Amino acid sequence: MSSTYSNKTNRIFGLDVMRAIAIAMVVLSHTTYIFQGYHLQVVQLMGIQGVELFFVLSGFLIGGILMRLFNATYFSRTTLVYFWVRRWFRTLPLYFLMLVVNILIAVVVGYGLPDSLWKYVFFLQNFNKSHIPFFPESWSLSVEEYAYVLAPIGLYIASKLFKNRKEKDTLFLKTSIVLVLLFFVSKCYYYLSTIDVEQSVSLWNSNLKAIVVYRLDAILYGFILVYYFNKYKTKIERLKEVLFFFGITLSFFVLMVMPLLGGTIEKLPFFWNVLLLPLNSIAICLMLPLFYFLNPPKKRLAEMIKRVSLYSYAMYLLHYTFVLYLMQLLLDFGSLNVLQRIISVLAYLIITYVLSKWVYIYFERPLTNLRDAFRIKQFFKTKIVKK
Repeated sequence: MSSTYSNKTNRIFGLDVMRAIAIAMVVLSHTTYIFQGYHLQVVQLMGIQGVELFFVLSGFLIGGILMRLFNATYFSRTTLVYFWVRRWFRTLPLYFLMLVVNILIAVVVGYGLPDSLWKYVFFLQNFNKSHIPFFPESWSLSVEEYAYVLAPIGLYIASKLFKNRKEKDTLFLKTSIVLVLLFFVSKCYYYLSTIDVEQSVSLWNSNLKAIVVYRLDAILYGFILVYYFNKYKTKIERLKEVLFFFGITLSFFVLMVMPLLGGTIEKLPFFWNVLLLPLNSIAICLMLPLFYFLNPPKKRLAEMIKRVSLYSYAMYLLHYTFVLYLMQLLLDFGSLNVLQRIISVLAYLIITYVLSKWVYIYFERPLTNLRDAFRIKQFFKTKIVKK
């Protein structure tokens, strides 16, 4: 095994690969703005799938953390706060930095700020209705933040209602399933409430796919996967290729075959509004074990993948409404020839990577590391009671 992924790093190479693929899909999907005028629907679909990969992967990783806390401690309110503090040190500083940057850019270029700008402070910009078209990539962060608020609260309530239950991992599973079903029902409600509305992909994209109250289950499927992964890890490792095959086939069927066979949103609104996204999340869960058990390659390639994975959060927040938007202000992409557009894409990718690296090293990582400050760790160490 490469020294890049020694036991001391607590990193899993295959999950870094998955994260690197996800951010590559998202960043590359927005090159369609550089190649405007060309029909690149498959490239646009990559962006959707990249975010869905992030959701399941985040649920798997954070679900694992919560499951360990749930099993190893008396799951108290202090445990909840401990979890949230660590999450918020990881996610909030860079989010608010880029929110301020986007506001400043909008003011400088004369772009009108939304009246409901305050909603971005509380991640409400896409909570239960169409996403406000400002800082658009923030929609997925709202989904993740509310998942990391709701899931621990659900586990806390479950731990109080079933105090004598010995198999806490089973309670973790049942709580996760209940939450998934809750948001499956929310999609059914959306379907019934829009049954008389003219359906379109743009409506689906803005009023369902990117709305918190319909999408929290995308994270929670990762929680369910954690339970089965921990319980049947050896068996899952043996079957990882078979699971991957079923996962990639299901995802291909849901995203490609059904629309090509005429399964448009106008003809099959129930499939699009209720089944498509959950089936796709399940497909990604089936694919994840193959990535998890990947062996690291030679050191250079492994190190490159690790870096892209580490910078992925910064890349996600920087690439579109910062790097690409500023490039659009300077260049008229529509007037460029093919070679000039290819050069623009390369510049976009390089600038995004370099800026993300700097932001990670000099801002994101130092602030994330504050959660391990002695005072914070010592405070929670004395408050959290082990089983």
